Amino acid sequence: MSLTTKVKLGLLATGIAAGVALPYLTSPFIIGIVTLALVFGLFAMSIDVLAGFGGLVTVGQAGIFAVAAYGVGYTATHLDGGHVLQVAVGLAAGIAISVIFAIMAMRTSGVYFLMVTLAQGMIVWGLAYRLAPITGAENGLRGILRPPAVSAYWTYYYLVLAIVALAGGLLWIVTRSPVGLALRGLRDGEDRLRMLGYNTAFHKAYVFVLSGLFATIAGILYVYLNQFISPAASEFATSGHGLLMAILGGTGTLVGPLIGAFVIVFAENMLSTYVERWTTLLGAVFVITILFARGGLVGMLSQAWPRVLARFGHPAASGDAGAGSPPGAALDGTAHATSNPHGITTEDDQRSSR
Repeated sequence: MSLTTKVKLGLLATGIAAGVALPYLTSPFIIGIVTLALVFGLFAMSIDVLAGFGGLVTVGQAGIFAVAAYGVGYTATHLDGGHVLQVAVGLAAGIAISVIFAIMAMRTSGVYFLMVTLAQGMIVWGLAYRLAPITGAENGLRGILRPPAVSAYWTYYYLVLAIVALAGGLLWIVTRSPVGLALRGLRDGEDRLRMLGYNTAFHKAYVFVLSGLFATIAGILYVYLNQFISPAASEFATSGHGLLMAILGGTGTLVGPLIGAFVIVFAENMLSTYVERWTTLLGAVFVITILFARGGLVGMLSQAWPRVLARFGHPAASGDAGAGSPPGAALDGTAHATSNPHGITTEDDQRSSR
């Protein structure tokens, strides 16, 4: 086992242990912020599936997020349905709108894909205000109670932590599967992928629905966390926040969006209490990241890791430190594959061959 792999496993074990012990170490307020960061981390991961792995930048993901939340809220407040029915309706609504959006966007790419997803999100936002009997308009839907088993703040935190960990594991499997390789081919060269006989429109629709599934789960967790849903959840700013989280942490990775979510959520809820112009500081962090860490925080750490190994006398071989991999690969391990059973030649493969 290489030193890099040992460090990854050590960091993973440390993170899990810290997550489990956190309710015993800090206040309910901090636990609430961490829970919110986990929910938005899952939302940012859903965006990264499209933007980071598939090269399809979306700015309408909040529409799916909000539809799932409204499905739960409407069932709870208008139909008096139980929690199983609430979750089922939320999942069905989120997946259904994901399929509809995927059909609308599957034959577009680049800036056209971005504009289509923007329009999709704005449609949901407009309907959230217009359909007052269903959504409550700007007053929103209140009185959405959590299941009794997770009604306490700390039990709900553990539920969110478990779901996010499970979702991360599933995404790790997907990104290392043949479908994940096809998504990287879609990102690096759609025309080349089409020439190899792949149905690129189908793969776009597939990844869109997969991304929508995780956005749906995030929306359900969000509405139970706040026990309230309003049109603000479907705004463009919500999608923008998720995209910024993914970029800040590092696109094309799994842990990057989660790290970005923690940075932004804690800046909004903690830094704002001490610094009046906290938005300026957060903006400066974004600018510095774009200028000096194009691969995000994870990419910056990945680039620095070989130098750390060399300083302590460990040669930064490609099999250990991930040299030659794209930003984010050395510490996250999701942006570089060791095998290519479908013969898709991507930029990563060209770099490794050189």
